[in-house]
Amino acid sequence: ALSHAGDWSQLLAAYRWLDAARGSDRYLRQIDAPGVDTKFVEGHRPVLAELLGVSRQAGGFLTDLGLRGKPEYVRLRPSRSAAPVPVSELSVRADELDDLEWAVSDAVVVENEITYLTLPVPVGGVLIWGKGFDVARLGRWGALGGAEVHYWGDLDTHGFAILHRLRVHLPHVRSFLMDAETLTAHRERWGRETTPTSATLDRLTPREAAVYDDLVSDRLGERVRLEQERIDWAWAMDRLPYGVDGG
Repeated sequence: ALSHAGDWSQLLAAYRWLDAARGSDRYLRQIDAPGVDTKFVEGHRPVLAELLGVSRQAGGFLTDLGLRGKPEYVRLRPSRSAAPVPVSELSVRADELDDLEWAVSDAVVVENEITYLTLPVPVGGVLIWGKGFDVARLGRWGALGGAEVHYWGDLDTHGFAILHRLRVHLPHVRSFLMDAETLTAHRERWGRETTPTSATLDRLTPREAAVYDDLVSDRLGERVRLEQERIDWAWAMDRLPYGVDGG
């Protein structure tokens, strides 16, 4: 809240700096307005957003002003035969993926971090930690446009929503271990989805859509979910849809 003249003075200084910095691609941390720091801007973002005519949300506020936000990273494990550098894992800024100039033949995207660390890497390809809805940015990675791409997520409504979102950019993505057989075989390992979605997902295959409909309608039970890490490991290894890198 603006409780005294000093606050108003700081607010005006912040407004002037932010307005002048539009489109500069600078970090907010670089603000040098008198008596103003990043904490002040974040604490008064709703008021500043109104004055500047931009989004009140943290990310949208920076994007609308043309300022730089915290970099987003993609973690991936490359096949030894295809790695651009001789390492077992890479963490790359999302907007620099295309700079790798990497010809990827097969890519596997998984939801859970420990599964990502444990799953075998595909021959000549790459294993990617999708981290939920972050998969959307992967669709803009040019190297995946001509690659075989598989996705394995949680067997719940949001898992299918993530698959749907990935297909917006990569319509050829194929899911695995997200089927009725896997779900029913692990009935004793089911959990409950806290906030299921019932969104229309028109990019699912008929088989995927049937499972999604079962989950949305509670046909199998109330808010059923099968988390990726609860699937029997031997079951999963027997059903990998890709060749495993031997390196």
